[in-house]
Amino acid sequence: MENKKAKNSKAAWELQETYKDKPHGWVQWKGTDVCMDVYCKCGHHSHIDADFAYHVKCPSCGTVYMCNGHIELIELEEEPENCVITPELDEY
Repeated sequence: MENKKAKNSKAAWELQETYKDKPHGWVQWKGTDVCMDVYCKCGHHSHIDADFAYHVKCPSCGTVYMCNGHIELIELEEEPENCVITPELDEY
């Protein structure tokens, strides 16, 4: 996997993988708290518990990342015990 790099958040928004026509979810960053493991390109691993985590900065090398809201959905053959059932969505 190749590291992506953008000049700023606007450019990162245009560069991000959107998973168009693929199963995916979208995290709506609304300034709520997040508990997240962060793995930097330099190999540093951090854990954060923070509010407003729209961007993160590696404490080791200083690289700044935008937190993409898209998450990959992987189809399962077996349903786990605790599964959220999505309601029918209105057409946009």
